[in-house]
Amino acid sequence: MELTESAEILKLIVEGTNAGIWDWDFETGEVYWSENFYELLQYQPGEIPARIETFYDLLHPEDRALVTSALNIHLKNKGPYRIEARLKTKSGDYKYFECTGKAVFDNGKPLRMAGCNIDINERKVLENKLGQSEYLLSEAGRLARMGGWEYDCIQKKNIWSKMVFDIYELPYDHCHDDLNPYSYFLPPYDEMLKKAVEDMYSYGKIWDLELQMLTEKGRVIWVRSYGEPVYNAAGELQKMRGVFMDIEKYKTNELALNRSIEVMTQNNLQLKNFTHLISHNIRNHANNIATLTSFIDDDSLDADNADLFHKIEKVSQGLSSTLDDLSEAIKIQETELRSDILRFEEVIDSVLGVLELDLEATKATVQKDLWTEKVLFPRLYLESIVMNLVTNALKYRKPDVPPVIGLRTYTDRDDQVVLECQDNGLGIDLEIHGKKLFGLYKTFHTGKDSHGVGLFLIKTQIESQGGHITVDSEPNKGTTFKVIFKPKS
Repeated sequence: MELTESAEILKLIVEGTNAGIWDWDFETGEVYWSENFYELLQYQPGEIPARIETFYDLLHPEDRALVTSALNIHLKNKGPYRIEARLKTKSGDYKYFECTGKAVFDNGKPLRMAGCNIDINERKVLENKLGQSEYLLSEAGRLARMGGWEYDCIQKKNIWSKMVFDIYELPYDHCHDDLNPYSYFLPPYDEMLKKAVEDMYSYGKIWDLELQMLTEKGRVIWVRSYGEPVYNAAGELQKMRGVFMDIEKYKTNELALNRSIEVMTQNNLQLKNFTHLISHNIRNHANNIATLTSFIDDDSLDADNADLFHKIEKVSQGLSSTLDDLSEAIKIQETELRSDILRFEEVIDSVLGVLELDLEATKATVQKDLWTEKVLFPRLYLESIVMNLVTNALKYRKPDVPPVIGLRTYTDRDDQVVLECQDNGLGIDLEIHGKKLFGLYKTFHTGKDSHGVGLFLIKTQIESQGGHITVDSEPNKGTTFKVIFKPKS
């Protein structure tokens, strides 16, 4: 009767602990697995042979050496046999088990060994996930130089994560319960933090401050301190907790950026004043030229001089028109010029008219294929771009070879308007000069009246409006520039 009750109690214990019983007879080699042993592995009793070889086949390859070592220690030294190992189920998945057992010895010789495998898979999976989350959180804190802290207002106890110690540059075993929380912060930041803590005590206010502190090793750094209150059910303040972050790198960059913005603002102001001055002075000269031309009676000139006079007059009018556009642009306070719908032919003809003397002197031919008629762009910039492209084509022509300049407009596959300027001039060695082609004051041909400004202006102007420029060129074969305007929205 007592034996039956004991068996029932054992059965209940086994089922309650989700364990499988096993028994191994060393003399006969026979192995016994309980029904629950099979069921935990998703097998029917007897579906796979109960043998030690089968057990090793079921073990995860990484756990076999661990099990063998634990068995040897137990059988040779009678050490405890309790390990965690993974066994393969019928579905092919591995489950975690706690494997325990004890051998029976006769004069030091093991006769048999019995034990159980307890299913701990849920706990291990949870532990692994928790460990992974803790690792990711720890790594995130390490990379971001951010730690957590908590202060028990009742017990007067501080809890810091390791990163907080690292930021303070204190050893991990440093006693910080009696630490003056404001002593590491420089004025006026110590008073700012003190007031924030007082406001939390009095009004429950959360703080989020950027402060300067002096670490234990004497380094002055920027930190971010965040804190919030924790209340009990009765609404009483129990704790304060928050995060502490080393923001030295970011704050230094921010301050440097602010200084750069201030310098840039000052430079822009100086440049604006300089532009006003230049515009005013050039306009005086342009007005003088216009005044002088108005005194000339073209009827008294012979045919050649009359033609030359009319060309000078046209150049004077073009200069005045450009100055008018420049003056209008200066008045605009926004960073972007106003864009208008411009006709390519009108703008190109206007520029070619200004360059008429140069075109005739070099015997240049300009071919226009304007498949796309219009573009939305600032007039001042488009005139400048066309002027610089054509001027470069004339300037860098081959000796004794009349320039042939092709101006094309079209819409590419990406629905972007393209202005293409192709010439038969000297070309550019892009392998040598490609990276600095659009740099300010960069020139690539000797003996030419060049200042290295034109391509820089083209690139700056088109990019300021959301477009870009490309170049294809070979020495002695000419150059093709493509000005790609901002895609249509």
